[in-house]
Amino acid sequence: MWGNSIVKSVVNRGATAAPGHSSRKGPGFTLIELLIVMAMVAVLAAVILAVFPGAREMARRAACVSNCKQLVAAARMYAQDHDRRFVPARTRAAPPNRGYTWCVLLQPYIENEQILICPNDPEPTATAQSVCLPHSYGVNYRLTYNTAFGWSPGAMTSKMTAVSNHSELILLFEIDSSLETMGASYVRHRLSRVKARHGDRAVFGFVDGHAKAYEPKQTVGETVNMWEPQ
Repeated sequence: MWGNSIVKSVVNRGATAAPGHSSRKGPGFTLIELLIVMAMVAVLAAVILAVFPGAREMARRAACVSNCKQLVAAARMYAQDHDRRFVPARTRAAPPNRGYTWCVLLQPYIENEQILICPNDPEPTATAQSVCLPHSYGVNYRLTYNTAFGWSPGAMTSKMTAVSNHSELILLFEIDSSLETMGASYVRHRLSRVKARHGDRAVFGFVDGHAKAYEPKQTVGETVNMWEPQ
């Protein structure tokens, strides 16, 4: 009697299954579900590939800004040790070298030559005929230039206490490395030595210690000149 009940139960369950179909033993994906997943993966991959170059450039610009901040901080420490005077673009040295550049003079305060190089500068160069290091940045001659580039002592550099617009006064900027020089004067060179390595922007370091990326033309206007002290 119990045997007949079990047989009937099995038969009844089999009758409920659709003809030609077997019951699933576990979870799975249909072809449509797989196609949907593949399409979603393709869309995500396209988005990531489009965003990645921009994210990488933002990281490089952030590294460049960090470099400028550290260099300005080193220049400020140099000034504290030298009667509040800005680091000279170059000092005298015995022939055949014309002198030690600011890149070398700041090394005791940074102890890292890599900080002198922008991540987007593939071929940084040192200043010609000088004791120098490869660098992607230049100094504002208006604050750091003196006549000690030759063989006479010449005038000293400006004092930090002699200028008031520290937060709007450029001390360092991204320079065209191919020129193999130390910096630039806006009066003499205008913006010709500035190198925009981050799209249409270059990174500038200011006397107060901050750094920011600008289009070079934004540093000079009818009411502003970030190259000249006040």
